[in-house]
Amino acid sequence: MTLPVHGRHHQPLTGALLALCSMSLFSWQDALIKLLAEDYSLFQILFIRSGVIVLPLFCILYLRDGFRSFRTARVPDHAKRVTFNLLAFLSFYFSITRLELGQATALVLSAPLIMTALSGPLLGERASVKQAIIILIGFAGVVLVIQPISGAVDWVGTAAALCGAFMFAMLGIQTRSMSATEATDLMVFFAGLTFFCLTGLIMLGNWVMPVGQDWLLLLGVGVISLFAQLCIVHAYRFAPVYILAPFEYVTILWALVLGWLMFAEIPTALMLAGAGIIIACGLAIVHIEHRIAPPGKIAH
Repeated sequence: MTLPVHGRHHQPLTGALLALCSMSLFSWQDALIKLLAEDYSLFQILFIRSGVIVLPLFCILYLRDGFRSFRTARVPDHAKRVTFNLLAFLSFYFSITRLELGQATALVLSAPLIMTALSGPLLGERASVKQAIIILIGFAGVVLVIQPISGAVDWVGTAAALCGAFMFAMLGIQTRSMSATEATDLMVFFAGLTFFCLTGLIMLGNWVMPVGQDWLLLLGVGVISLFAQLCIVHAYRFAPVYILAPFEYVTILWALVLGWLMFAEIPTALMLAGAGIIIACGLAIVHIEHRIAPPGKIAH
């Protein structure tokens, strides 16, 4: 997104630590969702997660400026953003129930490359020749992660992960188009409220009563997600995106570690090579966007 720098503080170390904390928390959230999805539907997990998030965000927004904090003239845009957000989450979370956590995460991390490729036709931000080459190399990394010649590809899970990457890219583009007038935490609140209502309707008659420590894990997913989102929102108030964006790729390291510790997943050399290419290309895109970003704005 493109965020105005008004009201920000230049404290890059603080921003970097908050971003690192946020990405680490998101990784633990993903691992817990993969674990819980063995016994509960994704809709039930998202319902509880969203319920935990919505009330604190409501209080934060209300204390800021009363009900005026919830005013928006861009309801259709919020609806589009929520749709992309929901489809992105469902696609990614479905993919981690079928793929290794590291593999699914690596595929979804191709979203910034897809976003850059789509920014031309959708936002009029044409990619340079360098960016186009980097995007193509990045997609070669995606092929390595998929390992199509291995003969053991879960194409349903792979398609879900790639759909998630595409939806996250569309979510980023939609957020970018709205960020000049809409507060980030308001967008997160509307998304969480919609998730809570929709998944609640879906779960009517399909609720599975959690047992024992599952309640703690389900509520923990919501608490972790809330703190992760608050950390990343505050991180962008302290540091520019070219400093913070690389921390997104910490999630692949956490995914590999947690996949090994919690699910005994061991990545192949090809998957690691492909993930490395995707990360390198994503960082290169961030570097180029930082160099060409107009003064007074932060490209993301």
